[in-house]
Amino acid sequence: MEAEAMGQGETLSRHRAALLDYAARRGLEIGAVYEEIISGESIDARPKMKQLLREVEQGRWAGVLCMDIDRLARGNSADQARVSNTFRISGTLIITPSKVYDQSRESDEEYVDFELFMARREYKAISRRIMRGRIASVKEGHFIGSTPPYGYDKVKVERGRGFTLSPNSESDTVKQIYSMCISGMGCNAIARRLDMMGIEPRKGSSWSGASIKDILRNPVYCGKIRWQYRKEEKSVADGIVTTYRRENPDCIIAQGLHPALISEEEFDRAQQFLNSRRIPHKKENTELRNPLSGLVYCGMCGSMMTRLGTGGRNHSDTLRCPNRNCSNVSAKLELVESALAEGVARWLNDCRVNVSRKPAADTAKAERTAADKVRAELAKLDGQREKIYSFLEQGVYSAGEFRERMESLEKRRTQLSVNLRQAEQAVSEAEGDRQLYAQIIPSVERVMDIYAQSTPEEKNRLLKTIISRAEYIKTERNTRANADRCNFTLNVTPLFPEIKTGAE
Repeated sequence: MEAEAMGQGETLSRHRAALLDYAARRGLEIGAVYEEIISGESIDARPKMKQLLREVEQGRWAGVLCMDIDRLARGNSADQARVSNTFRISGTLIITPSKVYDQSRESDEEYVDFELFMARREYKAISRRIMRGRIASVKEGHFIGSTPPYGYDKVKVERGRGFTLSPNSESDTVKQIYSMCISGMGCNAIARRLDMMGIEPRKGSSWSGASIKDILRNPVYCGKIRWQYRKEEKSVADGIVTTYRRENPDCIIAQGLHPALISEEEFDRAQQFLNSRRIPHKKENTELRNPLSGLVYCGMCGSMMTRLGTGGRNHSDTLRCPNRNCSNVSAKLELVESALAEGVARWLNDCRVNVSRKPAADTAKAERTAADKVRAELAKLDGQREKIYSFLEQGVYSAGEFRERMESLEKRRTQLSVNLRQAEQAVSEAEGDRQLYAQIIPSVERVMDIYAQSTPEEKNRLLKTIISRAEYIKTERNTRANADRCNFTLNVTPLFPEIKTGAE
């Protein structure tokens, strides 16, 4: 289920109630409920939908119940084809209150494709209307964001429609930030000063230079409304669509309805100061020098770990947390890289051992036996149900006894149905184990064979084919005598079965 852009929670509740009522009236057994408020253009932006498609691919469900077929996909033709093919190949029904779609029938297959195509057109039309309305509202000076900027509260416009901003107790801090900037203090220095003064940000316990810079760059504080400052853009690489946000120099800036906290002159002076301290990025050398770039995150604060090159007192490349308020201790980059490679090697060896010691066929056989026992129990319950009806007709059971016996039987049947689904899932997983390892092991072996001879950029690409992310924690600093001691922990999340490694 997916809610529309407006009234999301209310729409979700109405849809849930309607679908559960429909299932009860039709005698449909609900195995799981997937609720998703996200109104995403792409399936990749909808985690619940991705989970549902995986389970449909595995043949876990006989049918999927939704309000309308367009709730499954409003994305591009590739998303529509993905949904249609997944349900068609698995033989899973698409059930709506108005129609049941069985794509084994040619007419239903064509109808599904047509409905998904029309849903895409409707989604585009709705998006255009919403966009026009937002632009008009911004140009009228309304605040249309969900979260008000620091120093303001979001309030309804008096005797009118829409929202505007009203200064709150944080506004004095905003004025102090601009005053310190104009007097020559940098963003990090301002952040430290606010922490020393005991002033807390809206989120978190301490200020950062980035949050100070965001406040100083936002024209909302001189009475303006800014929209689409960070515009969403997309790029395609190897068939994968990546969405990112970058500063938009052509963003909309309009005179707001809210009161300003600083003058336009003060805002301009702050911009001049920030621009004078701006260090342009060097583009001459774009070669990646950190093989762990984008992979290792701080296990304490969640920040992405960065590489600090050599220079000054730093005699070797270091992996560090960029958060100045985080107590995670840095380590030599080569030590972390080596620990990561050793962890992958250990995982690879464990895979080989598991394949040799635990044949998937034996496991699958045991799981099938368990599933057959559950099916036999369900068949026995069906026979008991017939007897209960027979006893009612013969007058052996009163109406009260009949209801009591049926309730007990249905509870047992529901539990067995859940057990059967779990057993069938276990069978599917056991049968897929050997095939999965047969695919994974050669892939990881190829990575490890060529890793040592690769450049940092090539190493980074190789690691990203087998690793999703890693979390690094180190609490004790090394001395010169034990500078190469690996006294850190590295927990790695793979793109396939779990890898965990620790260096102590």
